[in-house]
Amino acid sequence: MLIRGEDSAIDLPSTLTEEEKWHYDLFGYLVFRQVVSPTEVEQMLEIANEWFANPEAAPEPVNVTQDEYSGVLNNVQYGDRIFERLSLNEKVMRIVMGLMWNRPRLFNCALVLQKQRPVPEGEKERLHRDTSGFDFPDGFYNPHNDYQAGNGQIYSNYVNTAVTLVDVPQDNGFMCIPGTHKSQIKLPPTLDIDNEWAPAITFELKAGDCLIFSSRLMHGAKFWKEDYPRRVVFNRYQFSFYFNENYNLPIEAHRHCISDDQYELESVQRGEKGFAKRILEKMERGEALC
Repeated sequence: MLIRGEDSAIDLPSTLTEEEKWHYDLFGYLVFRQVVSPTEVEQMLEIANEWFANPEAAPEPVNVTQDEYSGVLNNVQYGDRIFERLSLNEKVMRIVMGLMWNRPRLFNCALVLQKQRPVPEGEKERLHRDTSGFDFPDGFYNPHNDYQAGNGQIYSNYVNTAVTLVDVPQDNGFMCIPGTHKSQIKLPPTLDIDNEWAPAITFELKAGDCLIFSSRLMHGAKFWKEDYPRRVVFNRYQFSFYFNENYNLPIEAHRHCISDDQYELESVQRGEKGFAKRILEKMERGEALC
């Protein structure tokens, strides 16, 4: 099935299977196993551990922020090409492309660290929905974080991918309330994640697995209970044609640190991007994505 409009650029087949469309429309997320090899996971962990241990060793424009129990590495794709390859991972990009009509733009790339910490009595995990800095009233669509489905197709213009670099047991890490990407009613303040009317779930993941989810989902992170840190790479994408969520990417002063494909991925662009065309061509030829 083709999506057609007055703009001839929107004339394309979906890269999603019918099963993937059904699941994402129903729940707001998809899980893919082992999109990254164990060797690549180990390489990313080694680099991240070095940058957290020695922030001055992180090359510009990688930004290191951390405290006793958490940390973030921003712009990691500029620090080492292995993180760039992750943001352009073809298996993941096939899904992201299918959710935003083959026109994705990367507007944020960060590696997040979370450690087990003492939890004060009465403190509970929090859920949120990304708002792009402006919380629209009930019943209004946020154009920066929209979800629509119709005529057998999906348009999800703000998609988050989370590739875990460590094993994540149940009741740890990412949590969400499935299906809330379609909700037009705010979560009542009287409900929390322990309430049966707000049934948040978690996911058992292995290092190298990837969660792809709509940022309209009510989501958050469980308190980390393991004796090793949680480490996950978040890549956030938006529909490239209309939106520039983060004016900081691409970082022109460090253009030499990334490939042409990565520069294009981070740029606002009307037409179909070159890397997307190559993925489509590989799919047409029946070649495996990497």
